[in-house]
Amino acid sequence: MKMTKILISLSMLMVLMGSGTVADAAFPSTPDATVLHVSRQLADGHPEVLWNALPPSYREDLTGLTHDFAGKMDPEVWNKTFAVTTKAVKLLKDKKALFFQTSFFNMAGEKKDEIAGNWDTVTTTLDTLLSSDVSSLEKLQQIDWKHYLATTGAELMKIAKDASAATEDNAYEKDFLAKVRGMKVKVKESSGDSATLVVSSPNEEPEDMKLMRVEGRWVPAEMAEEWEKKMTDARAKVEALTPEAMAQQKMQFMMFLGMAEGMIDQLNQAQSAEQLEQMLGGIFGQFMKSGPASAGEAPAAEPKTPAP
Repeated sequence: MKMTKILISLSMLMVLMGSGTVADAAFPSTPDATVLHVSRQLADGHPEVLWNALPPSYREDLTGLTHDFAGKMDPEVWNKTFAVTTKAVKLLKDKKALFFQTSFFNMAGEKKDEIAGNWDTVTTTLDTLLSSDVSSLEKLQQIDWKHYLATTGAELMKIAKDASAATEDNAYEKDFLAKVRGMKVKVKESSGDSATLVVSSPNEEPEDMKLMRVEGRWVPAEMAEEWEKKMTDARAKVEALTPEAMAQQKMQFMMFLGMAEGMIDQLNQAQSAEQLEQMLGGIFGQFMKSGPASAGEAPAAEPKTPAP
């Protein structure tokens, strides 16, 4: 994927989370300067620049949508989801060595080294998210996305950077940072609130990037064209989270979470790779035979008694 496409994709993703610390008054007013400023701030580990790159009404849309969702979501389901996920991440950390000794891990074949190499990065990333403000509906209902990206967002970028530095190819440095810092941007066409840029990076073919100016901010043209529809659709989904609708689905959610927690608790009892494999075999066998177990029922396989 070309560097500019990576930047656009990253920007679209982070915009859905949002944040920023740079003063509005200092933000570039031209399309080419905007692209360079945003990309270089990202390269320097400041994802918060993406919030500042948004038009004011877009920021209001995202903040309002988040607060509305947090006010409608069932707290018990939300809290249970994060509690069970936290247990699962702890299991992956505590039993990592045992997992690597099972036949289930060997089934990954050529992917084994990649999985093992990314294991700690994945668990650290999940730990960071699970301990952030999104884990609490009370905090989410008052969340300041500007602060969130400047803190949690920056921490996630550092995790990715450090993980990449430990690899032989160090793709973060060579494929991301080097190309962003070597990026060149020229205005190809500009008329009123529309502009087309030519963006080039080292070892990349130049490509066009279309932008539109909305409330003084230059954003990808595709984002500007689709924003209203996406927000309308998102608001409709939030509005559908009525107490009646949540009550109808709550039992099913809680049954599934209870089942998952029972499996995690059982796997945590494993003291050897042999025991862990037996338990995993029982879990997968049960799913293949009859589908998910009832809530709160642990899989039938029993761990062997640990050797004295």
